[in-house]
Amino acid sequence: MPPLDLHVAVFGASGAGKTVLLAAFYRAQTQPSFQEEYAYKIQAVNKAQGNQLLGRFYRLEEGKFPDGSTRFDEIEFDFFPRDLPEAAVRIHWYDYPGRWWEDEPVDAEEREAMRQGLLKLGMSQVGILLADGAKYRSEGTGYIRWLFEHFADECDRLRRTSAATGDEVSFPREWILALSKADLFPPDYGARDFEREVCRDADDQLAKLCSVLRAEHAFGHRFMLLSSVAAPADAHAQVDPRTSLGVRTLAPAILVSTVEGAVREAQATRKEKSAKETFFQGLRDLVQFVDSVDDFLPKRYQIVSKILRFVSIKDFASTRVDRLKKVREDALRRGDTFKAVLTGMVAALRDEEGLRAYHQNQ
Repeated sequence: MPPLDLHVAVFGASGAGKTVLLAAFYRAQTQPSFQEEYAYKIQAVNKAQGNQLLGRFYRLEEGKFPDGSTRFDEIEFDFFPRDLPEAAVRIHWYDYPGRWWEDEPVDAEEREAMRQGLLKLGMSQVGILLADGAKYRSEGTGYIRWLFEHFADECDRLRRTSAATGDEVSFPREWILALSKADLFPPDYGARDFEREVCRDADDQLAKLCSVLRAEHAFGHRFMLLSSVAAPADAHAQVDPRTSLGVRTLAPAILVSTVEGAVREAQATRKEKSAKETFFQGLRDLVQFVDSVDDFLPKRYQIVSKILRFVSIKDFASTRVDRLKKVREDALRRGDTFKAVLTGMVAALRDEEGLRAYHQNQ
């Protein structure tokens, strides 16, 4: 049985930290201690790509930060719950180069690569817009306003020019706004603080971007902090994957965003339901008849049919972290690996680090 597919598109201006984020993310998930705690591992489908990511991280440990990527990269990871021989999920990570949003293609080859890369946007369940923490710290509100305005204008231009050539470009409907280089901010600064500043100081620009992306219900509600993507002040300092804020929270945040997107689309197809139906009410309904989920969800969301079989409404809403960890341990003892993985992911969003790194305001 082939693995289920999850597509993630990552955007950010040149130098925002996308390349380093991916290296830190991959390295953290390949650690034996991580696999023991969270009951899953991630493995690059292409061994050469996996070695390249690890090489980047080892250079990070030496204080050697790589140049940003200038090309579109698609990296595939297989997601293995512990002790299961086959991958449960295949993650397609689309890394869009910052220069695509800043400069014209240099030649016909790059123009075609850009066209092919943009066509894959419509397959993505989740988009991540990465704000440069160093620029935000030094330039403040003006930087965030510029980022939203610039990204909105470029997305609008791409949609119009693509339509003129017969290509239909669509953007992810679920989004996470992530702030890179969070190690430049005070230790008590969290994703909730970032959310408050964005909604207070850049609300007009945020509304414009939501409108262009046609994601009024999904953009501007999920915020993340990501560290280990800024060069240490000490040239000899090392990057420690165990202390990389947000790296372990990223996969659970993507998972929750995917589930929410699926519920939103499922609700839209069920005309008899009230427009005021909440996410949790919709999820509860889906859990009750999960066996028929695949019948009305778009194919790209069918991953949630398996997720919903194992995650109950209380796991998202109210269960205490210590209880979630106990559920995970009990599931491991019973050999229910998938439940162990998912309850561990939910706990990662709810523990001390997760609460600082990830905030959802609605």
